Amino acid sequence: MDDKYESRECPRCGELFSCTGDLNCWCLDIEIPEYVREYISRYYEGCLCLKCLNELKKTLKQEPS
Repeated sequence: MDDKYESRECPRCGELFSCTGDLNCWCLDIEIPEYVREYISRYYEGCLCLKCLNELKKTLKQEPS
């Protein structure tokens, strides 16, 4: 693993994943709807792994405004 990445534990599933913790991280290349971002910030502290991000994008429904 590249030295700039650190191993983090996903607060949702417990799996380890790589994170830079800065503006060069892989997660910035993923489109995450605002309502998913709000859900994550409400229920989890820190970053989620790619698997969990994709699962939440599929399962969460946008609430009407």
